[in-house]
Amino acid sequence: MTSRSRIIETLGRKWEVDTRWRSMLVMSQKSSSGMERLHPSYLKNLFESRQKTVENLERLVSLTIESITKAGGNVYLAKTAEDARRYIVELAESRGVKSVIKSKSMTSEEIDLNNSLIKRGIEVVETDLGERIVQLAGQRPSHIIAPAVHMSREEIAKLVKEKRKGEVTTQPEDITRFFRRDLWNSFQTADMGVTGANVVVAETGHVVIVTNEGNGRLVATMPRIIVSIAGVEKIVESWDDAFNVLRVLPVTAVGRDATSYISVIGPHGMSRHATVSEFHLVLLDNGRLKASSEPWLRDALRCIRCAACLDTCPTYRILGGHVFGDIYTGPMGVPWTAITKGIQSASEIAKYCVSCSLCLHACPVQIDIPLTISWIKHSASGKSLREKMLTMYEAYARMGSRLPRLFNWLQGSRYSRRIMESLLGIDKRRLMHRFRGGSLYSVLGEKYLGRREADLVYFPDTYAAYIDWELGLLTVRVLETLGYNVAVPKALSSGMPSIQYGLHSKARRTAARNVELLREYVREGSRIVCSEPTAAYCLREAYPKILGTPAAEGVAEATWELTSFIAREAKLSPTLASQQTQINVFYHYPCHSRILSPQKPSIELLRRVNLNVFTVDYGCCGIAGTWGMRKGVEGFLISAEIGRRVAEIVLETGCMEIATESSVCAQQLRQFTGLKTRHTVRYIAESLGIQQRDYNVLNF
Repeated sequence: MTSRSRIIETLGRKWEVDTRWRSMLVMSQKSSSGMERLHPSYLKNLFESRQKTVENLERLVSLTIESITKAGGNVYLAKTAEDARRYIVELAESRGVKSVIKSKSMTSEEIDLNNSLIKRGIEVVETDLGERIVQLAGQRPSHIIAPAVHMSREEIAKLVKEKRKGEVTTQPEDITRFFRRDLWNSFQTADMGVTGANVVVAETGHVVIVTNEGNGRLVATMPRIIVSIAGVEKIVESWDDAFNVLRVLPVTAVGRDATSYISVIGPHGMSRHATVSEFHLVLLDNGRLKASSEPWLRDALRCIRCAACLDTCPTYRILGGHVFGDIYTGPMGVPWTAITKGIQSASEIAKYCVSCSLCLHACPVQIDIPLTISWIKHSASGKSLREKMLTMYEAYARMGSRLPRLFNWLQGSRYSRRIMESLLGIDKRRLMHRFRGGSLYSVLGEKYLGRREADLVYFPDTYAAYIDWELGLLTVRVLETLGYNVAVPKALSSGMPSIQYGLHSKARRTAARNVELLREYVREGSRIVCSEPTAAYCLREAYPKILGTPAAEGVAEATWELTSFIAREAKLSPTLASQQTQINVFYHYPCHSRILSPQKPSIELLRRVNLNVFTVDYGCCGIAGTWGMRKGVEGFLISAEIGRRVAEIVLETGCMEIATESSVCAQQLRQFTGLKTRHTVRYIAESLGIQQRDYNVLNF
């Protein structure tokens, strides 16, 4: 089945998509709330512990082997998935194993252990509730934490009847009680227990697993043979490092301060036979050691498998792990597929990443998943013509600024939109911004373009420079009214489409030219301000990693998002609010703003100007720049599925207009809510008396 067919089939199961959307929304909100409660030192300590593992991986593998051997256990370092599979199967056959019970283990999925055991006539029973459900359904897990999140209660009840000859209602409690009884016999009769590992402690050779159901503890104690499978990246040096993982993992995974069960496994554990269980640890390399020396992949080894990135990912919420994923699913599944199966395999699912960067915002160990995926796209063979055309978005905007009447007519004509869809790859159903005509640079003139000494440098990006220069002009006037001397040198656009689609050569050229232009201002003490969040993201986050130069670092350190700068640095009049009529406004928080301005300065500013501000943390609106403009199922269709659901949430608040800073988010929100959408700077301009309400607004 082609990826297009899989997407259409998935979207056809509307109840499944709705269930996954709601579930991921709740899980993401719990994780986010939990992260806010965490003391900053916990995240700092976790990062340091995981980074220490990455930097000392081979030494820690040797230390783990030494510790387990000294304690009387058995340890095997498997170079490949086949090696690990063969070791466990041969062990089971040599010990006369007839039945195996398993605790949740993505690493066992990676090596395809179940099928290998079953082919040798050995019964395998998953004991995690979600894993057992998908096992009975003949499927693979679609989520790390919630393997059966894609299945309805009705489907599960039907599965129980067909596969286990049981009768249950659709109530979760009834389903859980049935499986608890049904699994008990397997616990009592199993010869071998197989677990995964959340942590392996090198200094003592112990394996630590965390569960909420208690099944892991039974798997690790009742059989006479215990096998734990762990990727080598799960090793930490000490128990202090282990505690750093255990403090954070349940918070980011399920929003809880602690998990229900923490089980420690190792040599000399007792079994139900009142004898010491035979213990084996299989450490799996399968590309991990090689990845530890590769700049763009090594950070992925810090992953603690909390799944926060899956929960917040807009495309994963719609498509699920059976489309957006291999063995490892969602955003983190892309680099992990690259590590374990290679770049080309990873590129097949990388296309579902829209570079919104919400996964970076959610990640407790600061893995830059979006830029890693961008590198994977860059490294894979074959770039589509459509993607190359979409990186020419700035050229399209420049032409539109010169020929506004023609382009506005073309964008409004059904016939010409079909031609645009064929030639440019822009879906004919996508609402497009209208062109005002002219550019910000021509309107401002040499006074701003040639100014060499300035407090602030305004970097407008494509929309404010070429599509609607009035927004850029308004931004300059607001900054000048607040007392700043502003320069607006003629820069290239940020180049985000090139980063998004993995065209790194073009992205580096764009980044280098912009950095070369801006570095001279930064040397003289100027700060850079962006009214477009994605532009600020590129300057502050992407350019330093793409270029790796001191100049890029200097520009990054000087870059501010507009509303964050005004809220933190500008001196606003205490009487600012009295000039604004109080209305209800919904605020949409752009994805890249979450990384740059986590304190939500726009909401603070909007309230300071006497507005009633409503907001809901639903994450990405779904357009993701040019990605949501792309024709077909791997673009507009998925974007629209997200957009409609976001629109329902916004409209439920009863607000009649939306504030945001992202020009592309404004496109999406206007199209699917039908509401007036305005840039936050407009409300500030009105309160400063610079502009009357809704004066000369073209798009947002």
